[in-house]
Amino acid sequence: MYAATLAVAADWARALELPVALLQPRNADAHETPLTVRMVHTALQATAVLAVGGGLEGYLPALERALRGRVPIRRLLDHLRPTPDDLHIWLHLDYARQSCKQILRWAAQDGLLGLAQRQAWRRTELLFRQLAVRAREARATLQGKAYLAVHDAYRPLTQRLGMRSLGSLQPDHERPPSLQAFRDAIARARRARVAMVLCADESPLGATAARLLQVPLVLADTLEVPDPARDYFTRMVGLIDALQRAI
Repeated sequence: MYAATLAVAADWARALELPVALLQPRNADAHETPLTVRMVHTALQATAVLAVGGGLEGYLPALERALRGRVPIRRLLDHLRPTPDDLHIWLHLDYARQSCKQILRWAAQDGLLGLAQRQAWRRTELLFRQLAVRAREARATLQGKAYLAVHDAYRPLTQRLGMRSLGSLQPDHERPPSLQAFRDAIARARRARVAMVLCADESPLGATAARLLQVPLVLADTLEVPDPARDYFTRMVGLIDALQRAI
C-alpha cells in the first residue's frame, strides 16, 4: 500500500490499480494541512509515501522526522522534466501524465506491477489524451481571455488554454490584501479587459471584485481539497468546462 499526501496523487495511484491511502484530511487545503498522529500512523503502514514535494506539503519535513527512515518519502517533483516552475503540477497535463508514469515505475520497483497495472496505464493514457483534446477544444474559446483569481493556482492549465493571468487578489493564504493592493488589482484588471474572476470557493473578496468589474465570478476547482465523489480526470474536465462556460 502507498500513502499519498494529496488527493490527486491518490487518484493517480487508484487509476493505476494500486492500493493507496490518503494522508490529506477531508476539507483540508493542500497547502495548509498540519501533521497529525493519524497521518503518521497511516504513513508507517505504507510501502512509501507519494508526495509532490518542493514545499507544497508544509508538514513533509516533520513527517520525514517522524518516520525516521522506516518509510521512504518519494517526491514527484524530483522526477519531472523540465523542472516545473509552479507547484500545482496536477493542473499541468504533461506533468500529471509524467507523475502517473513515475508512480508506475515505483510500483515496478516495489514488485506491484502486474497485468492489471499495465492495463490500467493504457486506460490512464487514454484519459490523458481525452483531456488534451478537451483542452484544445476549449482553447478556441478561451485563448487571449484575461482573468483575475483570488489565489491563482490555475496557471499550469490556463497557460495551456491560452489565457492571460492578471495575478492573485490574495497571494498569501493567511493574510487578506491591503486596500491599496486590492484597488491596484482592480485597476489592472480593468485595463486588461478582464473576462472573469476565479475562486475555489465562495469568496467575499472574489465576489466583490467580480461585482466591481462586472464580470462573472467562476467557482473554479483547484483540486487542492479532496472530493471523494469525483476523481482527478472528472474534476479536470469540470474545471475546463467551468472556464469555458464563463465566456
